[in-house]
Amino acid sequence: MILVVGGTGRLGRAVVPLLRAAGQQVRIMARGKSQAFAQKMGDGVELLRGDLGSDADCRQAVAGCTEVVLAASGFGIKDSTPAAVDRDGAIRLVRAAAAAGVRHVVMMSMHGAAADGPIDFLRCKAAAEDAVRSSGMDWTVVRIGALLEQRLENMTAPLTSKGKVPVFGSGSAPVTYTSVEDAAAVVVRALRDPALQNRLIEWGSQTLTGNQLAEAVLARAGHGSVQRIPAAALRVLSVAARPFSPFLARVAGAGVWEGSGTAAFDFGPARAEFPDIPVTGLQQVLEASGAPGSLS
Repeated sequence: MILVVGGTGRLGRAVVPLLRAAGQQVRIMARGKSQAFAQKMGDGVELLRGDLGSDADCRQAVAGCTEVVLAASGFGIKDSTPAAVDRDGAIRLVRAAAAAGVRHVVMMSMHGAAADGPIDFLRCKAAAEDAVRSSGMDWTVVRIGALLEQRLENMTAPLTSKGKVPVFGSGSAPVTYTSVEDAAAVVVRALRDPALQNRLIEWGSQTLTGNQLAEAVLARAGHGSVQRIPAAALRVLSVAARPFSPFLARVAGAGVWEGSGTAAFDFGPARAEFPDIPVTGLQQVLEASGAPGSLS
């Protein structure tokens, strides 16, 4: 049995079908709050409503499992935080897994994760990585870039409602994105390939600027214009919004970090090592997204 924590999220929903197609029995652990929690997801998939903030839920989730995929994140959840999910929750789950005899944990992390990272999300991911590496279990840490589908969705929603595509700062800083399909593929590979055990790998799909993303979205939609959010406004918002909207402050802080240019990384060496895993880029994601101007 493989436990997928955050199995109803964007990445988890991509991982589970791949595991089932490979004949694996899957247990999904999710809160059922930020994403709909289906009553049944087909044969071979067990649903468990649980919270990473609960020791009892974590113990129940890992019971009888041989492998765990940690795909949950609190960054984009308005009623939670990276500290609660990406750090404390992940550490709680890892300890429960080690105690239950789980053999291998695959953790989704983020490029830039470090104890002294520029934003709290990256510092939380670094703490969880440390817990995974010191757990005594086999482990794989997959650091990805910003999810390409999520970023495109965030850009196309205002286009639909206001005719505008938001771009942070000048839009000229390179950012490495990872498509959901690519992230899911490397997770499943890590579960079966010894070459990905007990190591950290950075997995990207394409490096793009905000301007390039906006141009592609506008070209596909055939209408609309760019709305620029100045870097200075992002810096102020990343601090001023904390008391009333920690979520908005997180988004603004991430925008400041991306504008620094350090959110780009070289994923060529990892891709060269596993050349059989396809690359899903911007145009492929847009073509698969449905109607112009939307990502459904």
